[in-house]
Amino acid sequence: MDEVHLKIDSKGRLYVPADIREQIGDTVVLKKTNEGFLIVPDKPRNFMEGFRKVITSEPPRIGKPENWPPSKMKAVWGTA
Repeated sequence: MDEVHLKIDSKGRLYVPADIREQIGDTVVLKKTNEGFLIVPDKPRNFMEGFRKVITSEPPRIGKPENWPPSKMKAVWGTA
């Protein structure tokens, strides 16, 4: 099957036959091309890989870090 013609209902929904849905999965990406639009399967996202990337990356720094003296740190601790 090279091409399938689909209809959009009155509520704007696109009906995709079950055999095609099984092949493309639960989520798709609608891409705009020079010839029109293309529906392609969405790449599965690996949650743990993304999570590791976030927790191991260096935080963005603004300015120069300042090392406070112990007296200033104790003052902050007293207010917490």
